[in-house]
Amino acid sequence: MKKLFAAATVIALLLVAACTAPAEREENSGKVKIGAPDGTGGMIIHYLVSEKGYGNAAVHSDFELYPVKDCCSSTSQWALSTNLYDLAVMCPDAAASLLEKDSRFEIISPCLINSDIVVLKTGLPPQKIGVAQNRTHQAQIVAEHFGAGCAVATMLPAALPYAYEKNAVDGVVVDALRGLTMSGDKLPATAEAAGHITYVLVINKGFKKDPRYQEFLHLFQESVGDLNNPDVLLEEIRKYKNIEFTRKEVELWSRLGIRYVFTAAQTRG
Repeated sequence: MKKLFAAATVIALLLVAACTAPAEREENSGKVKIGAPDGTGGMIIHYLVSEKGYGNAAVHSDFELYPVKDCCSSTSQWALSTNLYDLAVMCPDAAASLLEKDSRFEIISPCLINSDIVVLKTGLPPQKIGVAQNRTHQAQIVAEHFGAGCAVATMLPAALPYAYEKNAVDGVVVDALRGLTMSGDKLPATAEAAGHITYVLVINKGFKKDPRYQEFLHLFQESVGDLNNPDVLLEEIRKYKNIEFTRKEVELWSRLGIRYVFTAAQTRG
């Protein structure tokens, strides 16, 4: 019995050591793993994987999408820190929190502007606006539009449309793909020409050594250009979320200043 107990203790200690030891990214081991939210921020990754994964007759099968429901959750940041992902599309608040805790990661570029929009009850001066928890930048959107006199109610992202429907709040800040299907007035994240950064691209620095890094940058930049084309955008929204937007919604998308961007430098061989 003592031997069995000792053996079990050794196994338990080995398991603890394996779980707590800092994991290093394995070079070129299988697919490149990309974390992405399930809204507008994830659409560009979906497009990159499903539409840009082909080059003439060659199939780029190195990229794999892992949907992340809420990039601001501790689970999503844990997934990056434990090397589950090589890259991820994250909101600025989640990215800043991750970088503060883990120096192995860096932001290489903003990738979405104004993709969080304000949806308001028509004709009502707002007294309380719902925002997603842990998203300071959404509270800033509310303050810019309505000043300090408007209260902010934080809740889970999935609860925002329900709170709006049940009149628990006068408006909400939500992802554009959800907000444009809701009734009410639509306001942009900001009236400033430069726009409001709503998502950034975060990478594990170790991935920069991977030859597929430059290929990813190239495909990502192409995807940005494609999705800023109204015709491509309409088709991709249908494929990504099975939402039948019309030209009216796409024109509103443009008026709200929603656009994909990419500023990272790339080296083509």
